[in-house]
Amino acid sequence: MADPHDRPYQPIEAYALLSNCEGCALVARDGGIDWACLERFDDDPAFSRLLDRSRGGHFTIRPTERFETARQYLSRSNILETTFTTQTGFVTLHDFMVGPEGGEGRPRLVRLVTGVSGRVPMIAQYRPLAGFAERFASLSIDRGRVTAEGCPGLVSDATFAMEGEVAAARFTVEGGEERSFALYLQAPPETCPDARALMEATRRGWVLWTQDAAYIGPLAGELMRSALVLKALTYEPTGAIIAAATTSLPEEIGGIRNWDYRFCWIRDACLSFYVLKKFGMTREAEAFFGFVTALCEREEGRLKPLYSISGEADLREIQVEHFEGWRGSAPVRHGNEAAEQHQADAYGQVLDLLYFHERLGGTMPEAMRAHGARLADVSAAHWHKPDAGLWEPRKPEQRYLHAAIMNWVALDRAIRLFGEREEWCRERDRIVACVNGEGIHRDGYYPQYIGGEAVDAALLIAPMVGFPVDEAAFSRTVDTVIERLGHGHLVYRYKNDDGLPGHEGTFLLCAFWLVDALLWLGREAEARTRFQALRAMQNDVGLYAEEAAEDDTFLGNFPQAFSHLGFIHSALMLDLYEHGGRDAVRGTYADRSLRETDSRRAPSIAGAEAGA
Repeated sequence: MADPHDRPYQPIEAYALLSNCEGCALVARDGGIDWACLERFDDDPAFSRLLDRSRGGHFTIRPTERFETARQYLSRSNILETTFTTQTGFVTLHDFMVGPEGGEGRPRLVRLVTGVSGRVPMIAQYRPLAGFAERFASLSIDRGRVTAEGCPGLVSDATFAMEGEVAAARFTVEGGEERSFALYLQAPPETCPDARALMEATRRGWVLWTQDAAYIGPLAGELMRSALVLKALTYEPTGAIIAAATTSLPEEIGGIRNWDYRFCWIRDACLSFYVLKKFGMTREAEAFFGFVTALCEREEGRLKPLYSISGEADLREIQVEHFEGWRGSAPVRHGNEAAEQHQADAYGQVLDLLYFHERLGGTMPEAMRAHGARLADVSAAHWHKPDAGLWEPRKPEQRYLHAAIMNWVALDRAIRLFGEREEWCRERDRIVACVNGEGIHRDGYYPQYIGGEAVDAALLIAPMVGFPVDEAAFSRTVDTVIERLGHGHLVYRYKNDDGLPGHEGTFLLCAFWLVDALLWLGREAEARTRFQALRAMQNDVGLYAEEAAEDDTFLGNFPQAFSHLGFIHSALMLDLYEHGGRDAVRGTYADRSLRETDSRRAPSIAGAEAGA
């Protein structure tokens, strides 16, 4: 058996996502599951070779002879189909996770090997690791059952034996033959479940979810894949959505910018649910209201930027010292101390989502109306004070223009929702005067923070939220972003010092924001060219990472909700522009969502509430 040290780290774009809306896994093109948190997204992993190729666990199924692979998700599902082509035949491998509807005793992850033609020798290698333990637990084998302390239990209709420290099953499949493998949180049953029946039930569940899609245009398949990613990153028990499925995939190979993204950022979640609603998927956004309502109740109107998927705010950052990190990019982190920062834009995101909810026909409980008013009071009282900024630099706070604009959003939406209050109206007008007065740099663009020189791609969203920008200043800001932060179709978030050593890759969401900003300015040809280049960056199964190097290879955590929501939003913006020009893309998220085109109907929450 090949030494695991001989297998190099796989490119980030080599992975596909599995999810059951509780936990998730990443599968490489060679059949290796190199990352999996089976019970919930932010658990310690059962497989972690993604972050250390020798110390991390994995579960690999592949041919024993040389092979090529082709992959796809089954239509409108998160079931992955990998086809192995060898000199002696063809084999398919279907990978999927079973959702909560399967009950507590269900297998969490199922793998089904099917012979298509010929005769193909295969190997399954099972080597789990209990979290980030320093040593592998001893494996116990009872023919098709493999168990180890603190690890998921495996059952298969193939026979396993120890090969060194790895449990391996060697078998040959011919056309029409199948072998099944199922992972359980606890001890597995004596016999393997009916994998094909489980796969069909899982497929039906995903397809049923996709039936609410409001868009039927030429990009329907690709946008549905991104919507399925956002759904896959949603933790069903609470309605929270995680920023990404992984921790510690680096923003710079060999650098230290490696963060844990398996938590719910209020900002990311609100933006994700904007686009899901616009795409027609309203139920998830409504579940998120319960999550936010509970947080507002507990925090008394002062929200932290991020929480765990079950609402805890204590996300202490721990370094896993003995893991070397993907391609040597240490440290590997568990937890994220950005939870302790003050990021003022969260209040605007929440109030905009409340406004969006009401404009689309939803009703708001009185408790949530009271919470929303409290958030607006916080914005009115504190908008002019420094904060940490949305990019979470490890530096002293500044008066970021993006934060001021999002505080304007908080006050503007509160006035629309709850009526005019003197303080809200006064401070809303003061923010506009500040941003369009002292906020504009002497060279005519909006800088990252008041008095600063640096430009920030976050300012590209200003007109998207309906802020009354100075159009000349915004146009100059777009040109300055392209000039200073652009690299072809890619865009950096910023390039000034952020208090950390090294640098990062380009940020895909910012590249989509630039598409939107160009459309708002009427620069359609530029916007379409950039969008098509970004569209071509999807990996073979339609996924995006957080960032990209200048050669388009992926960096950062994967797959990233931000990138997929950006893709959906820009595609729908282009659809609106095609049907109505500049006027169609103006206003707020809610305004644009209610404008129908030949390809997209306006979503309605009222129907979702009635069917809930």
